[in-house]
Amino acid sequence: MILQSAFLQLFGNNSSILSPEVQGILTLLLMAISLTFLYYLMIQMQPKKTQESYETVTVLKCLGGSGSVTERPFQKGDFVGKVVGECAEKIPQVIHAIYERKAQDKK
Repeated sequence: MILQSAFLQLFGNNSSILSPEVQGILTLLLMAISLTFLYYLMIQMQPKKTQESYETVTVLKCLGGSGSVTERPFQKGDFVGKVVGECAEKIPQVIHAIYERKAQDKK
């Protein structure tokens, strides 16, 4: 009974705690915040620019006098300085560099 009378004093009889002017300002503020949030969501949902694709290349070099250089696609486990084979005359072939470049479209 006490809670009911307290509730009626605060919210009953169409009496409001806030004046109509303050209610109008709060309504406009809430609408502005909602529209700003919706605009932010629309911006976030736009498709992103397509990123260019890259390919990782491993550069192989013979350590001997010829110093011939070849390229091949990167393989798991490659690192600079790794001996990967032999060139002519049993000269070791090592990984000289690893880098990325723009992938070339095959048309």
